[in-house]
Amino acid sequence: MRALHSTVGIAEIERFAFWRDAVCDTFVQLDCERLSERPFEGEIVTAASPSVNFSRVCSRDHQVTRSPSRIRQAREETVLISLFISGEGTISQDGRVAQMKPGDFACYDSTRPYVLRMPGDFEQLVLHMPRETMINALGPTEALTARPIAHNSTMGALVVPFLRQVASTVASVSAETAARLSTISLALVTTAFGERLSHGGDQTLNRAALLYRAKATIDGSLEELRLNSATVARRLGISQRYLQDLFHAEETTVSDWIWARRLETACRDLGDPLLTHVSINEIACRAGFSDPAHFSRRFRAAFGLSPREYRRGKLAD
Repeated sequence: MRALHSTVGIAEIERFAFWRDAVCDTFVQLDCERLSERPFEGEIVTAASPSVNFSRVCSRDHQVTRSPSRIRQAREETVLISLFISGEGTISQDGRVAQMKPGDFACYDSTRPYVLRMPGDFEQLVLHMPRETMINALGPTEALTARPIAHNSTMGALVVPFLRQVASTVASVSAETAARLSTISLALVTTAFGERLSHGGDQTLNRAALLYRAKATIDGSLEELRLNSATVARRLGISQRYLQDLFHAEETTVSDWIWARRLETACRDLGDPLLTHVSINEIACRAGFSDPAHFSRRFRAAFGLSPREYRRGKLAD
């Protein structure tokens, strides 16, 4: 699905008010401020997918602010990632200011104040998603915000062309394909931020980077029936106690996280129309369940349906 907001055809005196409403409707509640007296122009084209929306924003000479009062009025929990296609600007949050150039991207979190300033003509690709999506992949966002991934970095050179291509096609493909493209996009973005964290020198960044690596290790090892905290800690080269401490800071345990990811993986695969030829038992094994009865009990406890009932309902939608 594609949505369009454009100032074309709007009287000049009404354009910025129209734009303010369009920005708030598309993203989160924000204050907008003009930075010049030039005639204002703007366009937002949004392609929606199950896990992330892609919005192309073209405009000029303005600033948007997520103020404390806006946060109190509307408690949206969204993480946004701005990729500058053309023009320059700044993203400010959590005491940092990211100087953005074409090809750079950075993230910001709607639950805390931030400012985006674009003094001039610009085009951005903005990915917006539930905050929980980013936290599940990388941990607390405070270590991530306003830390740009440069266009000429190794990860930037890989991620940026893919995101631009996905944004241009996601609205024209099937829902199943759009979901897969969104999943790949999020995996690439979180990998880029995880790599960025691993180069930090302070303790907060180091902990965030280790947590990201632990979660990535778990996701890549779910088929291993004996996957546990000892296995993960050994592969990371840290103690089990320190690993558990990383997860306790997120109010969970390594074991609980492993089982949650196994269930989420099985749930995703059961609802995938491209995997209808794969048996439920095989999907369970791929997610790390050796006993079908155990899998069925855990799945029902988590989702309120048996795996077979869940699959039937999803594929009938």
